[in-house]
Amino acid sequence: MARKFGFTLSYPIPVSELHAALTGEEMWRDRFTGAPTATLDLSHPGGPGTARIQMSETVRQDKIPGIVRKVLKSELVVTRIDNWQALDGSTAAGTFEGTSSAIPSEMKGTYELRPTAEGSEVVISGSVKVKVPLVGGAIEPLAEQLQRGVAESERKYIVKWFEDRAEV
Repeated sequence: MARKFGFTLSYPIPVSELHAALTGEEMWRDRFTGAPTATLDLSHPGGPGTARIQMSETVRQDKIPGIVRKVLKSELVVTRIDNWQALDGSTAAGTFEGTSSAIPSEMKGTYELRPTAEGSEVVISGSVKVKVPLVGGAIEPLAEQLQRGVAESERKYIVKWFEDRAEV
């Protein structure tokens, strides 16, 4: 059975500007510069204002929880695909899906980008399922924490990226 999760990330950035960064190439290229074990493939299959961002990264052994290391038979490579639709008024929808190479797992969900009085927010709703006998249920909360951690790290990066650009 899949474990459901949801959380919201706030940004001090207007929706139109945040959406342009999320669907554009510059922010993502900057984000992945200097990440030796990560790959990025960005395309715009739905036309302008849309994006498909495929990211993968080899996870360092010291970053993998002990319970997960016990079931790994090879290197752990995590892949995530984000799809963003064009702005529809002041909102935009997106989806994400994630998999890993060494553990049969599936993560999927939705994004909703919407305005707030302070800027914007992204509402993230999803589920994670780890298909490993006996320990899959124990690994699912760790996978959820990883998703939250990655999303929060990206939020911090994007906010700083905008701040740095404003100073130039």
